[in-house]
Parts: sequence; structure tokens; C-alpha cells
Amino acid sequence: MRVHDLRHSHASLLIEMGFNILMVSRRLGHEKVETTWQTYAHLYPDKEKMLAAQLDTVKVRGITANVTIEDQLTEFMSQFQNRVNQQPALIDISGKRQIIRWDPRRKEKTFVSVEEFEKAQADHRIDADLATAEIFQAGYLELGDTVYCLVGRSLPTKFL
Repeated sequence: MRVHDLRHSHASLLIEMGFNILMVSRRLGHEKVETTWQTYAHLYPDKEKMLAAQLDTVKVRGITANVTIEDQLTEFMSQFQNRVNQQPALIDISGKRQIIRWDPRRKEKTFVSVEEFEKAQADHRIDADLATAEIFQAGYLELGDTVYCLVGRSLPTKFL
């Protein structure tokens, strides 16, 4: 595991804890928020809808005089986290992301398109949603003797 892998895990944890992209970007020392967004946008799907639903709940219930703001926020964040955990990962790899095809035997790396990645999934009879979720969660996906990895994510040392 490299220091960069720990940095990526730290950023992912901050996002999962609910910190916004600007705060994560500053923490990582990125000059532009766009740099952070291009790397970690896949970790934010549907969170806006869940946040809006939680705010609607607060609006309906109102703010009670007996409960402190801290307690209400704690409860709000707990409910939000529960909803995040219950939602399936909705991941879109059709953007500007590049995918690397790695041949561990030959030690060859090739950049492939999303279409080529999807064709490899179909050839191996892998469900597209599961494959996409796996490549984002683990950082790589093994299909037969080939490993696919997102640019900017590192492969486990067992493949190098």
C-alpha cells in the first residue's frame, strides 16, 4: 500500500462522513475544486436527494424547544447515514474517466474506452452494474486473466 492509497482512502472517508467537496479539496491541498470533483464525484451520487428528504423531515417535524440543535443535528446525520447505507450505489463511468486494461503476465497496460470495458464485461457474462460498482469500490476488477482499473487508482501489488 502506498501513501497515495492512504490519501485516497482518507478523502473517501471524509466524503462518506458528509464533508462537502470544497472541504475535502482544501484538506487534500488541491488548487482547484474541479480536480477533487473529477477524482471523487462517483462517491456523491444521489446524496443531494437524500439530504433534501432529510431537510423535509425537519421542516415537517419542526424544531422542538426540548432538544438542542446539536442533538437534532446528530439525529439528522444518523438518519442521513442510514439512508445512504440503504441506497444502492448509482455509479456512472460514462464521463471523462479513463480505464486501464492491465495484463499481469505481460506487464502491459493499455488505455481502453468505457465501451471496451463494457464489452469485456459482456464477454465474461458479468452484470454491468455489479462490475461498475466493483471497479469503483475496490479500484479494480479482474476479468479472466486481465485486470481493469480506473486511471488515478492504483492496482494491488499482487498484480504488479
